[in-house]
This record gives sequence, C-alpha cells and structure tokens, in this order.
Amino acid sequence: MADPLVTVLMTVHNGWEYLKESVRSVLSQTFEDFEFLIINDCSTDDSVKIIESFNDERIVIHHNEKNLGQTKSLNIGLRLARGKYVARMDAD
Repeated sequence: MADPLVTVLMTVHNGWEYLKESVRSVLSQTFEDFEFLIINDCSTDDSVKIIESFNDERIVIHHNEKNLGQTKSLNIGLRLARGKYVARMDAD
C-alpha cells in the first residue's frame, strides 16, 4: 500500500463526549487519500471503543504507554505520520 498524501493527526485523552462527531467529520470528507492517525493518550473512558466502532481501514491507533499530554503525543504522531502533509484535528 502506498503512503497516503495526508495524515490527519488527532490526540485523545478521555474525549468520549465529542469524539464520535470528530471522527465522523474526518471520515466523511470527499478527499480520501489520507490516514487518520489517532494517538490515544491513556484514555480511561470509552474513547478507544468509540474509535474502533468505525471499523475504517484509514484509522491507525497508537496507544501511549503512559499519559504524556497533548504536545508530546502530537510529536509522537508526527514521527509516525506517513503522509506528505499533516492536518490536525482535535477530539472535541
């Protein structure tokens, strides 16, 4: 599989309340050549369950081993991103 043109990067830590709408917003775009890289920053709520419920092959989830906060999680995401361009999206 070729690398996508765009990586959409999101971090989440216990973001269940608005997460479903945020993920749906990204996945419903007409542009489709992207990976959706979500950095789970040790969520203890249903965030991971919500993400997995989409069952979309463009979604890639990375699980931090400990809570690092948004900035460090974004830096991890930038290292993991395969796209030529990176677009940011918040979980809320």
